[in-house]
Amino acid sequence: MARPLRLEFAGAIYHLLARGNERRRIFRGEGDREQFLALLERSCARYEVSLLGFVLMENHFHLLAQTSRGNLSRWMHWLMVSYTTWFNRRYRRSGHLFQGRYKSFVVEEGEYLLALSRYLHLNPVRGKVLGAGSPAERRERLRAYRWSSYRGYAGLAKAWAGVEEELVLGEMGGDRRGRAVRYRRFVETGLVEEIANPLELVRWQAVLGSEGFVRRMQDRMAEMQEGGRGEVTALRQGAKRARPEEVVAEVARHYGVAGKVVDGDELMGEARNVALWLIWERCGLSQREVGELFGRMSAAAVAQRLRRLKPKSLRRARSLADGMSNV
Repeated sequence: MARPLRLEFAGAIYHLLARGNERRRIFRGEGDREQFLALLERSCARYEVSLLGFVLMENHFHLLAQTSRGNLSRWMHWLMVSYTTWFNRRYRRSGHLFQGRYKSFVVEEGEYLLALSRYLHLNPVRGKVLGAGSPAERRERLRAYRWSSYRGYAGLAKAWAGVEEELVLGEMGGDRRGRAVRYRRFVETGLVEEIANPLELVRWQAVLGSEGFVRRMQDRMAEMQEGGRGEVTALRQGAKRARPEEVVAEVARHYGVAGKVVDGDELMGEARNVALWLIWERCGLSQREVGELFGRMSAAAVAQRLRRLKPKSLRRARSLADGMSNV
C-alpha cells in the first residue's frame, strides 16, 4: 500500500515527532544531543527552514518548524539520515535508528501554535517518572533542562541561535522581555493546572487548527492528489483560485482605499502585507511570482515578509480569506 502524501507547501508549520526504533535511546549522552543540534542547525540553513522550537528526550525528539519552500520530506530525510549515519559510526552499530516514519502535524498559527508550543516544552516534566514531585520541583527541573528551546523562550538563558521565537512569542504581546515573562507564566501554569493535550484536537490528515484552516488543508491535499506532489503544480491545478487583481480589490475595499489602487505595489503598510499573504495563499503563485507583483521583490524577501507578518495582520488576512467567495 502506498504511503499517504504529506501536506507540503511553502509557509507550512509543523509539529514533528520521531522515536527510536523499539523505543530505544537515540541520545546516549550530551555529545549525541550536541551533534544532533549541530546537524539540525545546518539542515535548517540548507533547506531554508525556520526552527520554532525543539525538545530532545532520550528516545525521541519533538520539533516545531516552518518550511519556506514546501520541502519537509527532503529536509527531514537529510537530518535523520545524517544523524543515523553519525550515530551508527560512533557506536559501531548498523541498521535503523528511528522507528518507522516520523509523525508530522500541520499547525495553524496563533492560539493553536501557542498551545502546542507549551505542550512541547512541558515534555521534560511529563509522565509517571518525569512528572513526579511537587509543582515547584517540576518547575525547577523544567527551567534547568538544557535540551529544549524553553529556556530561551522563557528568558532564562540566551536563546539558541537556530531558533526563531517571534512567531510564537508575538502572541504574548508587548516587548521582548515582557513576552518572555508572560510566556514563562503561560507554560508553567501547566505544572499546577490540568491542561488539554492540543494533539487530541488534531483532525483529518493530521491537521491542528480551526474549521476554516482544516478546510483549506483539505483543498490543498485534494490538489496534490490530482496534480502531483509538487507544491506549485498542485496549487495551479485548483479551479477555485483567486486572481491577484481580485485580492487587491478586496484588500483595498477593506482598508478604505478602493478605487485609489490598481495593483499590489500601490498598497502601503499593513494593507500591503495582508495583500501579499493573500495572493501567495490564494492565487497559486510562487514566491518569485508574488514578488513581481510587489515592485520586483525577490523570492527571499517575500518569504521573509510572510514569516514576519504580525499576528494581528495575519488574523485580518485570514478573516478576509474566509470571507472571499473563492475560498
